[in-house]
Amino acid sequence: MSKTLSTIFLLAVLCCFAGCGGGKATTHTEAKPPDPPKPPSSVPAWLGNASRTFYGTGPWSDRPLEVVWEFETKLTSGRLHKDPWGGSSWPGQPSVDERHVYFGSADGNLYCLDRHDGRLVWKFKTGDSLKATPTIAGDRLIASGLDHYIYCIDARDGSLIWKYKTGFEVDCSAAVIDGRVYFGGEDGFFYALNLADGSLIYKTERLGSMEGSFSVDEGRAYIGTEQGDLFCLNLADGSTVWKARIGADSDSTPAVSRGFVYTAAENGVVYCFRQSNGELVWKYQALGGKTKDRSGIWASPIVANGRVHIGSSNGYLYCLTADTGEVVWRYKARGPIWGTSPLVDGRLIFGDKAGWIHSVAAEDGKQISELKIGDNINATPAILDGRIYIGAFNGKLYCLK
Repeated sequence: MSKTLSTIFLLAVLCCFAGCGGGKATTHTEAKPPDPPKPPSSVPAWLGNASRTFYGTGPWSDRPLEVVWEFETKLTSGRLHKDPWGGSSWPGQPSVDERHVYFGSADGNLYCLDRHDGRLVWKFKTGDSLKATPTIAGDRLIASGLDHYIYCIDARDGSLIWKYKTGFEVDCSAAVIDGRVYFGGEDGFFYALNLADGSLIYKTERLGSMEGSFSVDEGRAYIGTEQGDLFCLNLADGSTVWKARIGADSDSTPAVSRGFVYTAAENGVVYCFRQSNGELVWKYQALGGKTKDRSGIWASPIVANGRVHIGSSNGYLYCLTADTGEVVWRYKARGPIWGTSPLVDGRLIFGDKAGWIHSVAAEDGKQISELKIGDNINATPAILDGRIYIGAFNGKLYCLK
């Protein structure tokens, strides 16, 4: 065979192996990358999920903050508060889905509002003030407050499905995971209930009064107590994995990030512990107040982008480095900051007890906008699609943009 014929034969063989049959060349098409996941369309729990790591969605506008609608609650006196309370109190945050806003009010009602115009859809009356964030679990809501009960409510019409009585108040927001309702109580116990009927699955040994909420990470729950301890619990059975000493009344919801647990206390100190064993890594003292109420911390840390963001009763919002606890910047509000500061698309949103809501750049702590909406804002805002849902202690819940 001549050299030319050999070349032609070789090309023909290669063409067959390359799929060139039928006189048509087969082109190789690059696989299309998958579409990026869509952001959640709801804020169904305290800080978005059981891990407390979803803070909401934008987009933001460059315009100043303004009120879209407002809803006014009633006022009520309770067994432990003779003065009338209304609106949203610490540490609550509204929960929001595609159509509705749900919030527990200091007037003792769980409210369901139309998300777009603030119209009342239904309300459910309890025995005393509701402070915790209601948790959305499918077509059910889990709510709790000062009357010692955990309520399971039908989200469609506000009817009661079941209720469970604890030994004292429940300010802790529940987490619903795999058909179980988890929460800590001021009676000192951490609970697991059956979502279906409210029956008790377990109740731990007495840990200490739990006024803040908890975070879940890889089957473990992290929660602080008023007695000054930080617990790491096995979520399956409530057993203690480790206990670390905070040393002061802690109402913060611990934040878990990259192998560390961050929390704070009423002594004005922010703490970082090692997640594996509870070893203290660093602590930072917020200064500027002469009394516990002036310098203490009731807010929960927001950890993102290697930074810890938290407000203090001394009126400052702090940004600290997550690895060493050094100050990056601090922002002076108009009053004490008790609520937590969700971070969405580069902006921190929070209220102060002078009644102002603030929008601050997370990068450098510079003010973007502020607006006075009440006399006392100590609750936490929920943010979805660039709308801010926040309650004040003057009896109103607001939608801002």
